[in-house]
Amino acid sequence: MESRTTDWDIVIVGAGIIGCSIAWHLRQSSLRILLVERAEPGGLATNAAAGILGPLNETSSPGPLLDLMQESLAMYPAFVDEVQRSSGLSADLVPSGILSVATSQDEMKQLLSRWEWQKSEGKDLTFLQADQVRKEFPELSKDILGAIHYPHESHVFAPRLLKGLLGGLGRTSVVFRSGTSIRKIRPEPKNEMTAETSHGDRIRSRQIVLTPGAYLNEMEVPDPVPPIIPANGQILSVRIPDFSLRKVVFYPEKGYFVPKLDGTVVIGATEETVGFQTRVTPRGIMEFLSPLEHVCPRLLDAPLQMTWSGLRPKTPDCLPVLGSHPHYPNLVFATGHYRNGILLAPVTGKKIARLLLAGNPGDSSLLPFSPARFI
Repeated sequence: MESRTTDWDIVIVGAGIIGCSIAWHLRQSSLRILLVERAEPGGLATNAAAGILGPLNETSSPGPLLDLMQESLAMYPAFVDEVQRSSGLSADLVPSGILSVATSQDEMKQLLSRWEWQKSEGKDLTFLQADQVRKEFPELSKDILGAIHYPHESHVFAPRLLKGLLGGLGRTSVVFRSGTSIRKIRPEPKNEMTAETSHGDRIRSRQIVLTPGAYLNEMEVPDPVPPIIPANGQILSVRIPDFSLRKVVFYPEKGYFVPKLDGTVVIGATEETVGFQTRVTPRGIMEFLSPLEHVCPRLLDAPLQMTWSGLRPKTPDCLPVLGSHPHYPNLVFATGHYRNGILLAPVTGKKIARLLLAGNPGDSSLLPFSPARFI
């Protein structure tokens, strides 16, 4: 079969939540835009995500990442409303608030240390003593010694948000192609780039955006290429329709549970480096189930609904990669979002779309996440 060459203004490689958000923010332009996906949209990360939108629970100090996450959180209500009006699908954005709890003296010391810097970074944060936790949240264990309450953090149903984005994009001029695996990106004369598919077809474009998540380093891309590590995360859900607690709860070491509107509670999550394996193991799920005995033991008796795992794209410094290739300005990266792809989707879409349309890196807030830091 002969290879084909097609021409576009912008090609976005990867149709997870990040690639779709970028396409969404470009949808009203007059440009020829192609969104390609190697397999199922959002299959490795987005569809496996718990959908937590909690900036202060995902950072250990103030800085550019926290600023970016808080900017994105503020965008979420309008972002979700826009997608819902276009697609007719609700993403179940729930302004639930988040609790971060401690069940031992060592955990309390860590919680108080976080409180010291976070109380000036977040809005309306409160520190709850043990008696306050028991009074306000009777579903939680009496072993909890204290908690920080983040009233403005929330969660969303990530798979449906992605489906809504794709549905809304289907009503625009953006072209979506699934089953298109890109194996090589190469620069061309006249300030163009070409993406070569595994079938030998060539997709030529004025600009290419790489949003393949954990699979970035599986493609042949001009050096330097940001190193992306696939981090497997195991998650499960239980069915408990009469669960009265509506808050997302974080508990040490890296456990959380998220009560969803449909009566399920999502519980996670592990982190392990096992290549591109997506697996669920008894040892893995015990990492986040065992501590629940001292946090919310009722969840341990709820009927198990399902288990799953996904691959988070992780960089060595745990920061996303956002911006143009150091040597090829028309090759743009938007990947490495690690645990925060859902949270950072609106702001990434907005800022990368502006970069593509303006043709220059005028947004200084992206500098800490530049691909050039890996040279």
